[in-house]
Amino acid sequence: MQSLTVAPFIRDSFENFRKSACGITLDLGRQRISQKELLNLIDFVNDRRMIESFNEMRQGKIVNASEQRSALHTSLRDPSKDAPHATEVHETLERLCYFADNVRNWKWRGCTGERITDVINIGIGGSDMGPRTVYNALRKANPEIHLHFLASSDGVIFDRVTEELDPYKTLVVISSKSFKTQETQANAQEIFHWLKQAGIPEKQFSKHVVVVSANPHAAEYFGLPNDNYFPIWDWIGGRFSVWGAIGLPVAIALGTDVFRRFLAGAHQMDQHASFTPLQNNLPALMAMFAYWNVNNLDVSSYCFLPYDERLRTMVDWLQQLEMESLGKSIKSDGKPVVGKTSLTVWGGHGNESQHSFYQWLREGTAKTAIDVCWCEKPGHSHKVLDDVLMANAKAQTEALVTRDSNCRYFNVVSTVTLDELTPERLGALMAMYEHKTTMLGTLFGVNAFDQPGVEFGKELAKKIYSIRNPTSHNSTH
Repeated sequence: MQSLTVAPFIRDSFENFRKSACGITLDLGRQRISQKELLNLIDFVNDRRMIESFNEMRQGKIVNASEQRSALHTSLRDPSKDAPHATEVHETLERLCYFADNVRNWKWRGCTGERITDVINIGIGGSDMGPRTVYNALRKANPEIHLHFLASSDGVIFDRVTEELDPYKTLVVISSKSFKTQETQANAQEIFHWLKQAGIPEKQFSKHVVVVSANPHAAEYFGLPNDNYFPIWDWIGGRFSVWGAIGLPVAIALGTDVFRRFLAGAHQMDQHASFTPLQNNLPALMAMFAYWNVNNLDVSSYCFLPYDERLRTMVDWLQQLEMESLGKSIKSDGKPVVGKTSLTVWGGHGNESQHSFYQWLREGTAKTAIDVCWCEKPGHSHKVLDDVLMANAKAQTEALVTRDSNCRYFNVVSTVTLDELTPERLGALMAMYEHKTTMLGTLFGVNAFDQPGVEFGKELAKKIYSIRNPTSHNSTH
């Protein structure tokens, strides 16, 4: 097979291609593109009005054409009174923070007066991955309130979560935007059975269960008072929803100050993405090079490698964010996509993965886009461990791109470094990847805010369930 010459690194043409904002530094020097190709790529991105389209989204333009909806997740963290839907967003934020504070300061207690020590989040997809990622990143080693997650309808997980909990000290948050999600409904039914078995009467469930949904009748469906209901809205996509009431379990477990700082960091990145010129705009540059890698270098997958335990679950969050948003073969105008859209998104803890799949990355027969991510300030006091971890992280950024220049297989590597992992920095980091994804939707010409394939699978599952349970009246409320 004929060998191909690999494109030059950006760092071969530019002395420094490191860009910083919001405490995050993006090093693109190991991306592969020539000076001429880069200038043409910039012209293409400008012609597609990528930044302008992003700002139109923030202003409330209908960008989800198939469902005729806006996509206003940025409004959930915008403190301005002029932001779209500002009144209802701010009212809900104050309500959820007031409730979370009451749980944390013991004013809200279980039905026998016991303080709440554990919270169970029932939700799947965006109702699970966002809160799980934030909690894993920012939790203390021994938190005052522990947060647990029930996502899939797997009884093994249910038993492992509930078997060591005291129902009288447990608060359950049931989160479902549509209130039609089969797994969430099933887990909710089981959790009510668990409460009953513990001797908690149904009239006291209101002390142990709250609901987050876009369905205003969700609390009523479960026999709960409306005060136990927290709204989300149809102009928020599930995978973009952690910034609103879906984040309630995080606010309870980590504290409302942490949650507000998390929102503030995301808003800071929103402002950066809106008003920073393309050549210094972090999410815009990430989107631009991701598009180039797919369409010009034939890169087939994208691998996220965090060298920090606190960022481990971001792999799953990114997988849903990008693959659900960009996994489309029909463009927004109804025409078939020519070429690729979303890459396969995968990854793992960087240091562990070195002893797992790095051999494939380094020597295998594929082309992979890689983000290596670490924090300059560790989240612990073990200097020896940090020295070893950072030595490996920085060595691998070179090892993963070092090959014979005539090899037809190669990697493109970016590094994403945070000065430290604070709530603000995490908010900015997650917002940056959100913006990269929605901007890629603009470049690919696809609707980044619907998920028809997911909905089709849900409908099939309901039909099969009804066949297996002909006498069941499984609700789709």
